Amino acid sequence: MKKRIVFYGILVFICLILVIIIKYLLTLPQIPDDLNKIALTQPTKIYDDNNQVIKVLANRQVVPIDFISPDLVNAFIALEDKNFYKHHGISKFSIINALFYNLKSGRIRGGGSTITQQLVKNLFFDFHKSWSRKIKEALLTFQIERQFTKKDILEAYLNQIDFGSGVYGVELAAQTYFSKHADELTVEESAMLAGIPRWPARYSPYKNKEIAKERYIFVIKRMADEGFITQDKRQELSARELEYHRMNVFSGSADYFLDYILKTASEDLGRGAVNYGGLDIFTTMNSHYQFEATRAVKEKLAEFDQLMGFPPYEQASWEEKLNYPQAALVAIDVHSGDVKAMVGGRDFIRSPFNRAVSNNRSPGSAFKLFIYFGALDKGIITPSTVLIDQPVKIEFDNQVWEPENFEKEYLGPMTVKYGLSESRNTIAAQIIQRLTPEVAVEYAQKMGIKSPLQPLYSLALGATSVSPYEMASAYVTIASEGIRKEPKMIKAIKSAENKNLWSKSYKNEKLFDAQTCYIMIDMLRGVVEHGTAKSIKTLKFRRPCAGKTGTSGDNRDAWFIGFTPDLVTVVWVGFDDNRMMHDKWGGSITGGRAAIPIWVEFMKSALGNSLFTDFKRPPGIIFKEIDPRTGAGPMPGEPKITIAERMKY
Repeated sequence: MKKRIVFYGILVFICLILVIIIKYLLTLPQIPDDLNKIALTQPTKIYDDNNQVIKVLANRQVVPIDFISPDLVNAFIALEDKNFYKHHGISKFSIINALFYNLKSGRIRGGGSTITQQLVKNLFFDFHKSWSRKIKEALLTFQIERQFTKKDILEAYLNQIDFGSGVYGVELAAQTYFSKHADELTVEESAMLAGIPRWPARYSPYKNKEIAKERYIFVIKRMADEGFITQDKRQELSARELEYHRMNVFSGSADYFLDYILKTASEDLGRGAVNYGGLDIFTTMNSHYQFEATRAVKEKLAEFDQLMGFPPYEQASWEEKLNYPQAALVAIDVHSGDVKAMVGGRDFIRSPFNRAVSNNRSPGSAFKLFIYFGALDKGIITPSTVLIDQPVKIEFDNQVWEPENFEKEYLGPMTVKYGLSESRNTIAAQIIQRLTPEVAVEYAQKMGIKSPLQPLYSLALGATSVSPYEMASAYVTIASEGIRKEPKMIKAIKSAENKNLWSKSYKNEKLFDAQTCYIMIDMLRGVVEHGTAKSIKTLKFRRPCAGKTGTSGDNRDAWFIGFTPDLVTVVWVGFDDNRMMHDKWGGSITGGRAAIPIWVEFMKSALGNSLFTDFKRPPGIIFKEIDPRTGAGPMPGEPKITIAERMKY
């Protein structure tokens, strides 16, 4: 009786196992005759504003194994699966070891996988760890090992492996890191590439050069241990420094822009769909502008480092680089509201934090635009209104606010246009007192500021936090004759079947009078012509332009927001830890010294030989010469400035 029970028990167990195996066999993907026919993904493509491809995600280029360096093959075998040619797809020791740890922990923690198992996992299954997936993986691994040669398996594996940043397969990896084909790689280049896929974000030499070198030395050691190179060769290769050569000089210049695009699209469509869904993402980026923006930030920050007494950035250690000054740049087309260029920092690899959109800092006097424009629009001031630059005391809610000028000097009576061009704080304080902080907040928000604003008198001096992106957006409202244009970076996203997946609409709304905007533009031109931004002319930028410098209290933030009739560009410079900025002699760093050089370098290069255009003057505007101090007609031989004002009928 006992024997019969045992017999039937064993029979039931065997049947159960067979049922499970059959169940999983029926749900396994069908293996094609050629493993390379299995598409890893359908690559997503990102386009610039000229419909040129600027980035391909999950892209690969399949090459036969005979066109892959033997050294690269050996490096992967030594690192990933030293018994590749001996096993039948599964390493018994690794399975037992992984099983022990999985049972001990009570959950699936993974374990050592052979190259065949990695191929199966990457080609057919998601990365959700489960017993079901493990069973399917094992069954398919055995099937592939029976159906294909080791050479076939290696070829498929090397053509689909992920090297990070959308680079798949050894051919594109060789091109990306060494400007070579896969069959041209040396032993040391092969070892470096083999070390990347386990953790691309950490082991890429473009991201962590020192850590990548440690990884490279480890791979060389494994190759020596497995007999692919001698110990003497190991010592020789370990001492070498590798040089990397990007094939595409544009590569890296749009990292912040593209990162923001991908995050924005992923919020709506999901990261998996964006990265691997074969989408076409059409952006507003101008590749020429973007390249020049990145170059301007890099080159002018290098000069700024020197001014502040820093050694060259390239010579700094990985940790020291975090203590260098940073910059952000945003350029928006006035006519469309399209963001044409965005730089979120000096070095995306070292610090991917996007200061253009996420870094809210004090704009200093650049915020005065909203105070002056609100007062103009309300009829509280005109450009020739005379106020006295003198100590100001504003009492409110049992408090007293006493703003000071930057130089702590006072110049007496002056017109508000002259006060803006010289960025006199006491003049701005008197204007916001007449306007009220509540109305100032209203105008800033209507023009494009999204960050929270408190209705404080100190807003007149920029005592709030905003991002370069929203400041650029707000200035576009003035440059476009009072039309509030919601900035955009994505024009359309289409599926592989050409179905439109991007439904976001962007509003353009006429908010302000064109005459008031033109008068404001004329006042901002005074800043460039004879005020705090006059160094623009010294730096030989000849196009008609307007703008405003900004320097926060204690010189922690330096801004310039300037625009031509076609393009608004914001530049911010400062330290991430909000340190004060001084040159190596102890002098103050202002928007004029730090931000304007970057702005000019970018605008000169970006606009190049395009036609010069002036700001469009609306009907009913006339020009008039006045004394900058009295607002009256200038006396012979006395200083004079030109103002724009409405024609009186």
